[in-house]
Amino acid sequence: MTDYDVDHHSRNGEDERSIKVCQGLTEDQRREIRKRQRLLRKEIDDLDVDQARDKNNEIFKQVKYVRECVLDSENVEEITKKFGNKIDQLIQIPRYDADRVVSMLVKKCGITRGGYSYFDWRGLGDQVGVCFNAIPSQVSFLNGPLVDGKEVKVKQRAKRVRSTQPESDAEEERPEDIKGHTARGKNQLSAVKENIQNVERALVKKVDSTYRARSRSLTETYGGKDDSSGKIKKMTRLKKKIKRHRDVNAIELLFNPNSFTQTVENLYHYSFLVKEGKASLDVRQNKVLDEESGLKIDGGPVVKYVRDKNPPPPPRQAIVNLTMEDWKNLCEAYEVTSSCVPHREG
Repeated sequence: MTDYDVDHHSRNGEDERSIKVCQGLTEDQRREIRKRQRLLRKEIDDLDVDQARDKNNEIFKQVKYVRECVLDSENVEEITKKFGNKIDQLIQIPRYDADRVVSMLVKKCGITRGGYSYFDWRGLGDQVGVCFNAIPSQVSFLNGPLVDGKEVKVKQRAKRVRSTQPESDAEEERPEDIKGHTARGKNQLSAVKENIQNVERALVKKVDSTYRARSRSLTETYGGKDDSSGKIKKMTRLKKKIKRHRDVNAIELLFNPNSFTQTVENLYHYSFLVKEGKASLDVRQNKVLDEESGLKIDGGPVVKYVRDKNPPPPPRQAIVNLTMEDWKNLCEAYEVTSSCVPHREG
């Protein structure tokens, strides 16, 4: 499965090939983005850290595919290394060279008596002796190591004998086929894209079912033949509110209580929907829409399916820290007993 779809048309006996890429990027535009990213990679050493960062962020605004994201991450890593080297240069550490050490030793330990100059090695030994509070280990001289008189026993190890006989009955072992990889045909989706579609379908299903449940609760409270026009107007107004808040709890949708790994994969695959402008992620406070019917909107992280056709907002990057302990605590706090996204076996 490539990043674009190729359509062949026949007109006046000639074949025309038109390449359609989602988000309005052609192969030439993507190639130009990669060219700029690789050029920036070569210029990072000659640029200031702020300049390199700003240039990389400017290029990242046009990035929409994984291939360009990989080059972006490599540039970010190089900029980070340069920033670390710059910090190391700011740290002032006393540095000594051999010539300076020798000159200072001659100045401090040199003695002149009777017209003769000599170096006071004994005085130097007394001064540096305080730096050593133990006898050096494994000291040896020309006569051999310093031992306590005991005979040192050398263990003899048996030599390994390598078998040279051919294995006539041996069978060749082959790696097991991973389900969904080698058996996949060219018209089938990869495991990653299939799970992205599963996340999208689960989001749409969860959003629609939550909206219907809220709408049904309002109808049971304010609907009926004997209701006044005021209650009907209030119900209509509240239904407009819940239509604007057609979002669901992110923990209940994306967290898999049986697998921490699949929870991380669901979050990662959901980020592709956000990048394509099909979904959103936000954090809000608890909100009561109607006290009479008890209709309220829970706070915390929420996800929403974007149904309009407006262009997606400018891409932004964020780092989310999720440990296994956090995953367990969140599943218990939100009482998540099953995953909305189908559990993947194997």
